[in-house]
Amino acid sequence: MTAIVTALIALLFQGSLPPLNIAAAIFAVMGLRQIRRQPDRYIGRAFCWLAIALVLILAILNALLMPPAQEGIPEGVPEQPTIEAQ
Repeated sequence: MTAIVTALIALLFQGSLPPLNIAAAIFAVMGLRQIRRQPDRYIGRAFCWLAIALVLILAILNALLMPPAQEGIPEGVPEQPTIEAQ
């Protein structure tokens, strides 16, 4: 349950927090290991795989939609017009 809740919180932040995405994936893997070790005690394999899939989709979409940083110009600093442009 921790994995799916963490993945849903990452979804609310639109996947922009990589540590949250990584934490959700780690929780999901830990849950899968617990289920494999004691299947009669734990359930929720589908939730673990759903959390992993959600984190992967968020990471891929975030990587595709994030604009590439220009070399030599820090992010968030607008470009200054040059004299030739005026």
